[in-house]
Amino acid sequence: MRTGRQLKSRRGFSLVEILIAVVILSVVSIAAVGLFFAFAKHFEQSADLTAARQRGEMVLSRLETAVLHAGLSMPNDSTKFKKVYSGGATGLIQALSNAINGWDKPIYLPNDRNNKVDFEGKDYYKKIGIVYSLSSGIGVLEEYDVNENTEQKLELSEACPLDRIKQTSTGNTTDGWVTFSGCQTPFVVTKIDNTTNPPVLTVKSSRSDLIPFFAELQYVRALYAYVSSPGGTSPQFYIQDVTRGPAQPVVEGVSQVLFSFDDSGADATNVLTVHLLLRGNRRFPGQVTSSVPSWPISSTITDEDKHYRLVAMSASWRVRN
Repeated sequence: MRTGRQLKSRRGFSLVEILIAVVILSVVSIAAVGLFFAFAKHFEQSADLTAARQRGEMVLSRLETAVLHAGLSMPNDSTKFKKVYSGGATGLIQALSNAINGWDKPIYLPNDRNNKVDFEGKDYYKKIGIVYSLSSGIGVLEEYDVNENTEQKLELSEACPLDRIKQTSTGNTTDGWVTFSGCQTPFVVTKIDNTTNPPVLTVKSSRSDLIPFFAELQYVRALYAYVSSPGGTSPQFYIQDVTRGPAQPVVEGVSQVLFSFDDSGADATNVLTVHLLLRGNRRFPGQVTSSVPSWPISSTITDEDKHYRLVAMSASWRVRN
């Protein structure tokens, strides 16, 4: 058994040691809290910018199909375009002009003073109209030489889907028009007969043209795109499927859009470029953004825009049709 002398004396922590431990713990706690808030702020900023970029991706994905198929199997020249789409009683040209005044070619950028911005010798536009053709997967079973203003019956490999194509007597809706691969003339649909074998589509055009053997039937569509209240309190990106429905808001938080198209001159590249100015989700009480890299015209950024985190995105497509 140990005696009292054999037991080692134990002493408690001194006041100095306790104070040092408290100071160290305080420093570590402050650093941890600071790191947490820095991480939280970075996460919030990243989430805000990601939301803005996602808006841009949604807009570009909606535009891409129309741009890549713009002018497919139809004339690009303004005079010829107006002539071929004037078939029927009123034609499609009038319907296009109701959406955008003066719309007279596959890619139309209205150059009135409210929609055109000239910056450093380059023209930018706030609205765009695109007439394009969509693939159907339906082929023509013979070669047809179609005469001007004469109805022509076409035998098809499949029946026509009646929710995508309709017969018309006026020609003032895109549903009543079709094009064919390998042919540069749009046709008015005057009759659809899915009861025969093979199905028969009757069409008419304002000029003579040849429809090649097993040419693919294509649906004509028209898209009108713009931003409502650009730079304002609640801007939204709108798209209209012209003649098939009213303009619909598809993406909110798109503050501004600018289009440019290099289609004139001897060295024209036929490249269409879309610039988007996109907002994050949160509106700050004060201005948090002073400039936006990659946005082509900084003077168009409004005071309201500066209350948001902003992202500029752009995409370019070569129009080959």
